[in-house]
Amino acid sequence: MLNNKKFKNNNIVIMNFTGVYENQEFYQDLGAVWLELGDIQGTNCYCDEEAEAAIKERISLMEPSGIHFLDSGNYHYVSKLWLDKIEGEFELLVFDHHTDMQMPMFGNILSCGGWIQAALDTNTRLKRVYLAGPPSMEAEADRERVVGINEEELKTPGCISRHLKNSELPLYISLDKDILTRSCAITNWDQGEAQLEDVLACIKEAASCRSIIGVDVCGENPDDQEQEGNRVSQTNQNTNRKIICKLLEICDVLCP
Repeated sequence: MLNNKKFKNNNIVIMNFTGVYENQEFYQDLGAVWLELGDIQGTNCYCDEEAEAAIKERISLMEPSGIHFLDSGNYHYVSKLWLDKIEGEFELLVFDHHTDMQMPMFGNILSCGGWIQAALDTNTRLKRVYLAGPPSMEAEADRERVVGINEEELKTPGCISRHLKNSELPLYISLDKDILTRSCAITNWDQGEAQLEDVLACIKEAASCRSIIGVDVCGENPDDQEQEGNRVSQTNQNTNRKIICKLLEICDVLCP
C-alpha cells in the first residue's frame, strides 16, 4: 500500500529548467515547491559534471518521495538523481516511448537518452527496471534486469501486476508524456499512441500491489510555437492536472 505521508502536497516539486511551467496553473493550488534551475548551464539533453553537482546541491535537502515534475523530456535524466537518493533496494517502473538506454556519445556524461542505463550501471540498490512503451528494446539491454512492456499491452487490465508479482520491493515511477498520443500531450519528441487513461490505470494498478516511493513526470514542450503555443500549453496542462489528481487520489488526498 502507498505511504500517504510521502505524498502530502508539500512534496510536489516543480523543477523549472525552461520556464514552461510559468504558463501552467495545474500545481498552483496544491502547495507545490518551485525549484528554479534555469540558471544552471550545461543541462539541455546532456548534463555535464558541474551541472549535475549543481542540481544535486539544490535537491540535497529534498526526499525522493513525492511527485516531481521535471520539465521537458530533455531533462529526464534528473530521474537518476532522484533515484540516487533512495535508501534501500528498489525497482523502477518507467512509461516512455524511448528506452533511454543509449550509451553516451562521449565520456560518461549523463543524458536524457541514457539515464536508465546509467542508473543500472551505477546504482547497486536498483534491482530491476520495468520499461513500458518503447516499440523496441536495444539489443544490448540487460535482459535479467530490464523487463520490456509493449505499449499495446498497457490497454489490458492486469498487465502491470502480472509483471510486478514476482517481487515485493518498493517502486519508483517515472512517466514521460511522450508515451502518449498527441491528443493527450504534445511533447518535443516523437510520441507513442498510448491513452492517458490506460497509463493512469497502470499506475493505479502498480500502487495496488507495491509501495510507491515517489513519482516523476516529464514531457513538456518549451519550443517556440507561435501558431499553436496556446493549444500545446493547454493540452499539457490539462494532462498534468489529470496526472497529479490521480496520484493524489491514489494516496487518498483530496485534489480540488
